[in-house]
Amino acid sequence: MQVNTLTARYCGLCPVRIQEALFIGRSLERCQKFQEFVDKIQKQGYNVPELFTDEPSAVHTLQERNKATMPYEQYHTCRDQVLVLLEKNKVEWKKRYLDYASIITENLESIKSNRRRLRESAQLKFYLNTTNAKKAKNTVCFDIRYLGQRVAEVTSSIDGITLSTKGFEDNNQRDFGCEIKLDNVPWGEKEARAFRAYFKNREPLRNKAGNNKGNDEHRLESLLLSEFSKKSGNKKALKYIQPVMIGGFRFPMPTPISANKKELMYSGQSGGGIDILARVGIGNHTRLCVIELKDENKPSEPASDVLKQAIKYAVFIRELLRSKAGMQWWELFGFGGGEIPKKLVIHAVCAMPYIENADTSFCGHTIGMGGDEIQLQYIYFKEANNKIKGIETSLGKQAEKSE
Repeated sequence: MQVNTLTARYCGLCPVRIQEALFIGRSLERCQKFQEFVDKIQKQGYNVPELFTDEPSAVHTLQERNKATMPYEQYHTCRDQVLVLLEKNKVEWKKRYLDYASIITENLESIKSNRRRLRESAQLKFYLNTTNAKKAKNTVCFDIRYLGQRVAEVTSSIDGITLSTKGFEDNNQRDFGCEIKLDNVPWGEKEARAFRAYFKNREPLRNKAGNNKGNDEHRLESLLLSEFSKKSGNKKALKYIQPVMIGGFRFPMPTPISANKKELMYSGQSGGGIDILARVGIGNHTRLCVIELKDENKPSEPASDVLKQAIKYAVFIRELLRSKAGMQWWELFGFGGGEIPKKLVIHAVCAMPYIENADTSFCGHTIGMGGDEIQLQYIYFKEANNKIKGIETSLGKQAEKSE
């Protein structure tokens, strides 16, 4: 008996995982693991017999029902591929992300109190990664970034606040002409103040040697984060959106997969990070957005390819939130003490520079995951003089529906 792939995908299930379950035992009756799987999806309201049928008339009906989704098969395939990788490595990533959530939650008050000690400038932004968040019980170490690029590290503890440029000095000189070198210099001392003033007063451009694709994407990512972080809706290019922060720090959310390569890989602790993880909407209608950013909008790297990366990371976030660690991450993502919705909707978003007749054909298409959904959206932005000048997006329409 073969799995009907169209039906499985229509139901938001992974046909590869179902097929693997069939091979565990010689019959469905003897396959306890598969029976548990069937029980689970029946509770979600799916018609299980439709998953396993060779009846021509039934298959034809299912094909007709799914004809509208066939142009988007590439996106559903992305989901399936990620689910297979996560299933094969579930012991490793589930334990690790449970540990992450537990330790970061324990350290959250320390992170917040140390963040309140420093004022962030418009030019120099504070970033906290997972490794440092785990070590933040008494001392918080975090990056300072300029135009999205790391230029220094800050250490904040009961003994004081220090600034260090170790490991960044060559790039600081090459990309920004900054020759100031600091070795854990107290934050308020003359040298540290001169370092901050240098970046505050210079024109926000990289030297020619530092102009590369990776750096420019980091710059645009920082600009969008600043735009999304604005509190006043009237001054924002996109209302009802806020980036996910940890204790007031920008937080690059890690994943265990590498989705930006031609071949999707499970990379464990070396997995790729989400460009921007944000919340959009109002009240109970607020949803998570996984945003994949590119600095160009060109035929060789179209929106459809960028969306594939966003989808892969969104699939991981969905699996994470449905794991044992889910509730802790839900709260860390800024949803307070509320329960995770029974129907979880996550936006997978491509963010790219605006061009005329940009592709929006995928807008609103949904990818099922059990009782949950990933919705495809776009952000096309206009940028000039290192500022976001405007945004055209399907997210604004989604947010307005929640008013």
